[in-house]
Amino acid sequence: MRKNLRKLALGAALLGMTGAQAAQAQNCLTQPELTAMVTYALPVVMDSAIKTCRPNLSAQGYFATQGPALVERYSVRKPGSWPMAKAALLKIGDGRDDRMKDTIAMLPDSALQPFAEAMVAQMVTEGIKADQCVAIERATRLLSPLPPENTAELLTFILAMADKPKPGKKSDLPLCPAN
Repeated sequence: MRKNLRKLALGAALLGMTGAQAAQAQNCLTQPELTAMVTYALPVVMDSAIKTCRPNLSAQGYFATQGPALVERYSVRKPGSWPMAKAALLKIGDGRDDRMKDTIAMLPDSALQPFAEAMVAQMVTEGIKADQCVAIERATRLLSPLPPENTAELLTFILAMADKPKPGKKSDLPLCPAN
């Protein structure tokens, strides 16, 4: 589940000379950038989880009765998080092909957003196993009273804590060292 969370955060994300410029030079993500990615991706993640888990959950359960309204509530924050999420995605993109990165950066948002969302949806769909659906639904229900921005911050915190590199192993998320 931890690896799935990391993948989900990577599927979806930008920033100036202080810590932000240093972070950009290092190709690492700041906490605000990761939060923007999570904020942008959360509605897609939730919607994909609801659809993927539908056959494995009760028709009277939380996802079936409250899921669509929750996705709608989280979707309100997507437009505001997109600029930083887009920049973060470009920052952590594959550095082996700068021309491809530049081409992607020049795409209009109307083309890039559906592409990013489809990637996130596919990762969620592929990452969820049927026996995880009850736990995912429960976790979503437990987090649902929080405002979307608190949920995004909490998930960012969990991702950062779960991604602490171990000796001899590289981190999955290119997080900048905390200031």
